Amino acid sequence: MKNINGFFREKIDSILLFVMILLVFWIVFYLNRLDMSIYILAAQISAFIYCIYLFVLFFKYKKTKRIEAIVEDLRSENRSLKYEYNVSRREMREYFMMWIHQIKTPITATKLILDSDKVDNRELLKQLFYIDDYTNMALNYLKISEFERDMDICGVSIDSIIKPILRKYSILFISNKISLEYEPIDFMITTDAKWFGILVEQIISNAVKYTRNGKVGLKLQHCDESFVLEIYDTGIGISSKDLPKIFDSGYSGFNGRTNQKSSGIGLFLAKQIADKLEVAIEVESTVGKGSSFFIKGKNVF
Repeated sequence: MKNINGFFREKIDSILLFVMILLVFWIVFYLNRLDMSIYILAAQISAFIYCIYLFVLFFKYKKTKRIEAIVEDLRSENRSLKYEYNVSRREMREYFMMWIHQIKTPITATKLILDSDKVDNRELLKQLFYIDDYTNMALNYLKISEFERDMDICGVSIDSIIKPILRKYSILFISNKISLEYEPIDFMITTDAKWFGILVEQIISNAVKYTRNGKVGLKLQHCDESFVLEIYDTGIGISSKDLPKIFDSGYSGFNGRTNQKSSGIGLFLAKQIADKLEVAIEVESTVGKGSSFFIKGKNVF
């Protein structure tokens, strides 16, 4: 109906012209007292031919409108892709500007350690850990755009994901005098082990980064169809003002401004991974008491 109305609106001038021509001929026949049956026959034939003409034009009109709609959709999609590309490019540029600034800190610290008379091997290992950690974060940030092609969903033990991460961060647990609260978790979940591990690692990294002389712990609540993995710490906590923005790209809040090792990318990366794995992240925090991150997912194993 929309096409028909649009077509007749476009052809109204042509239709009116045809009607006026028929009217002129009728006047001529009437004034000259000519045989009106001849006029009626000619008018019928003309109307029939004109209707066929309009019918053909209507199908051409429909085809044209369909092509115009496809072209407009493609243009809209192209504009959307350009916008997404520009946003992605800007975010990547901002990230690597922060990353370059961030990685300078452990490099400078390593240089100072090596230049000193007494080399502290433990501190040197700590700074090398940060360099390795930042490099892996940059690689994961680049790979997130190809997440679907790099995904392998299967049943995996929670312990097999968490234990390697805790071993990796043991140097920071010792350096920051953090005690670990963790009991082996005998539970299987259905997920991508690699990306779920990166998600958990970013939250553990954040907990260790802002905790001194305190505790970091992990515990799991689960039933047959769902699970909640809690990662908690007794660190400096997150202010209620910063809490809604902690997963934004580049946002590090007050804590980040007081910590040179904060880029605001770790939790952003964690949220991106969580969305793609279709798990939720919730946060509870009190300044001066610590934070709890809850990873909530459905289990179909």
